[in-house]
Amino acid sequence: MSHDDLRRWVNDRRAVAALERSQARAAPPAPASAIAAALALVALSGRLHGWPSPDDPVSEREDERARANWTRLRLALGIRGHDG
Repeated sequence: MSHDDLRRWVNDRRAVAALERSQARAAPPAPASAIAAALALVALSGRLHGWPSPDDPVSEREDERARANWTRLRLALGIRGHDG
């Protein structure tokens, strides 16, 4: 696969994603359909990865960064404990 082929594929994927977003805004799914689709994805994830789903290392790092930032902010403001 050449660089041009890859670039064309990426551009096509982006165009399709933009079209899908536009169509979803124009005619959003009914609430029951949206919930059914979400539950189907949860079930698929469970079948593929087991339940509960494994931790996401990226989310874990982001959570830890947020906790560290919050701790530094509380210390800088002189706030003790979790209740402020």
